[in-house]
Amino acid sequence: MRAVPRFVPRHLLADAALALALLAVTLGPGFVMVLATPGKPGDSTGILIRAGLPQDQVWWVLTALALVGVAIRRHSAVVAFVLTATGTAGHLLLQTKFQLLDLALPLVLYTVAAMGRKRRVVLGALALAMIVTYLAMLGSRLDVTHRQKAVVAAKQEQQKLADALNGDRESKQVLQTTRMVPHTAIPVDTLIETGQDALEMWLLLVAAYAVGDGIRTRRAHLVAVEQRTADLARQERQRAALAVAAERTRITRELHDVVAHGMSVMVVQAQGAAAALDRHPERTATALQHVIDVGRSSLSEMRRLLAAERTDAAEDARLTPLPGIGAIPDLVDQLRSAGMRIDLQIEGVPDVVPAAVDLSAYRIVQEALTNTLKHAGPEAGARIRLEFDPEFLRVEVTDDGQGPADGADGIGNGLRGIADRVAVLGGALETGQAPDRGFRLGATLPVGARP
Repeated sequence: MRAVPRFVPRHLLADAALALALLAVTLGPGFVMVLATPGKPGDSTGILIRAGLPQDQVWWVLTALALVGVAIRRHSAVVAFVLTATGTAGHLLLQTKFQLLDLALPLVLYTVAAMGRKRRVVLGALALAMIVTYLAMLGSRLDVTHRQKAVVAAKQEQQKLADALNGDRESKQVLQTTRMVPHTAIPVDTLIETGQDALEMWLLLVAAYAVGDGIRTRRAHLVAVEQRTADLARQERQRAALAVAAERTRITRELHDVVAHGMSVMVVQAQGAAAALDRHPERTATALQHVIDVGRSSLSEMRRLLAAERTDAAEDARLTPLPGIGAIPDLVDQLRSAGMRIDLQIEGVPDVVPAAVDLSAYRIVQEALTNTLKHAGPEAGARIRLEFDPEFLRVEVTDDGQGPADGADGIGNGLRGIADRVAVLGGALETGQAPDRGFRLGATLPVGARP
């Protein structure tokens, strides 16, 4: 059982009003009868006696205990149960009969059941309340029966004593025999009658427990549902955060590929334009035009990538499509125009491939050619081989440049981005020194098993 974790004044006021209402409905009819029936002149009988209310101070103390228990039931359910059980048991022990004031015990038991953490503890409280009320009513009944027998026995003894004083020897013998009769055990009829009298209180206690336990179960269910909802919302936020992080990583990788390729081509073209400025002015103009075209293309693709997270459908519809394998020939022509030797080979029958594989194959070729342009040397050339298979797409780029420097692993940010792409698609990547000289990159991308 547990108490309310913090003190709430309005709960105390409401429960105190409920306790006063129980006291009013218990004492009210007697006082109404006193007011409705005028007393006789000279009658000195007290108001409590005329109202049929107990005059015993113990009864009023027990009443106060029960009322205090009702008032604090939501603040301290355990203490309230002990106080109310004590007061109710005392009432039943004094007068046997069930009163409206004794509704305090079922009411507090309802609170205990509604606020209890463990059901078996609350069931123990229910059993204890039923046993205490039964024993109190049994004790009251036995006390009344004992008093009645004592009165009858006293009258009989007085009569027999009077007869004995008159010289009746037989009466003396009967008197002695009567005084030696031992006390008998509790009659079974008394136990049954007490159970019948306690049945009303038991039904109220069971009903209070059932209602309180149902409310406790419902609250626990609502708490579980709210917790589940909060967990789902937290998981959704985590998934959204992971998706945002993955999208940012993808955009960063795309930007790296676009910027690295575009800037490399522009630098090479600008260098060629500077070298041909004096001897071949017409080549300078062509090279500068290539710089302009590559710059515009790179800027357009950067804008498309940076606008990928926008939600404006009309603007998204105007975005250019993502590059794929079909754009590799244009990429080759662009680099050939910059003076780079490139050989493109296609094996197998090109077929429709998944969009992710299509884009990744283009980026792999683009990054490999950019690395060749930047690191392989001024006279280096490259060979591109695309092998189409129903189950996979093989992309291989080999250059005849100077290769990686001694002690270098040949893996930079661009190759790390390629490795990430291949890993996401479930493919395989091979990089390293070419058989003759230069650098070789081979990637196998599944297209059948992982569409």
